[in-house]
Amino acid sequence: MNWLSQFQALFNTLMAECEHVYLNTNEHTRAVVEVETRDARFIRYCQQRYPLHHYERAAPLMHRLRAVKSPREVEAIRKACALTEQGFRRVLNFVKPGVTEYGVEAEYAHEFIRHGAGFAGYVPIIASGANTCVLHYIHNDQVCRDGDLLLMDVGAGYANYHADMTRTIPVNGRFTARQKAVYNAVLRVMREARRMLVTGNLWDEYHREVGKVMEGELIGLGLLDATDVKNQPEEAPLYKKYFMHGTSHYLGLDVHDVGSKYRPFEPGMVFTCEPGIYLREEGLGIRLENNLLITESGNVDLMEHIPIEAEEIEELMNR
Repeated sequence: MNWLSQFQALFNTLMAECEHVYLNTNEHTRAVVEVETRDARFIRYCQQRYPLHHYERAAPLMHRLRAVKSPREVEAIRKACALTEQGFRRVLNFVKPGVTEYGVEAEYAHEFIRHGAGFAGYVPIIASGANTCVLHYIHNDQVCRDGDLLLMDVGAGYANYHADMTRTIPVNGRFTARQKAVYNAVLRVMREARRMLVTGNLWDEYHREVGKVMEGELIGLGLLDATDVKNQPEEAPLYKKYFMHGTSHYLGLDVHDVGSKYRPFEPGMVFTCEPGIYLREEGLGIRLENNLLITESGNVDLMEHIPIEAEEIEELMNR
């Protein structure tokens, strides 16, 4: 056993025996580092005390390793997805007009914690009514009202691996015709996007193609004009007014896990698939999200058993 007080002597011995040193840095593409970190201080310490060593970045190696999951890692994510399903089914029996967003959050917490898990590494989004149009709404303090939708972006965290699910349900158990039309449009985009999450595809190309699918659905809903879309500037597609975020991200040890967007999709990678349509003028936002494992022959939906069809959700809520 070694104690922290012995670190400097032990580290000095190790450094005397090595030539190359790999140091950690936060190179997550979403990271915003505004103050000096502990890692940065340690890097400075090493370079000042041992200036003749060769220093390398550990982050690129870790990003490459973490992007492709081992079978045991996949099983941990499957478990997190299964617990997320249990939480969602519990909530379908709980939601009705008058419940609170934080009450819904508590139902998920109860289900996760009683199975030795917890929430995935982000604050759950439990958004009702107009809050469904706020992408990262985390107040979760409003009453869910009759006629509104409830968007829930939530996942279980199990053994340091994460699930990331989004479902949008009617508070009163029945979609209106307009709500169902938008819902089914999002679901169709999701299914088309899933078909593109295959070995060899590229991140930017995938998102461009999903955008084209979304354009067709928005035209069908009367939200975009086909002629305007045909003449739109390539760098500012019109669909982004209603669908302004990416469709997929890496998933694993972090909810937005590390991995290069320039690396072709490979077997063992796990991605979310989460299209959405947000109509602020109507106070109506719908997002759907499942977690997909890329394989040699396509992909596997790790959330395939979680209800997603509008009719199935209505049936479960009205039993």
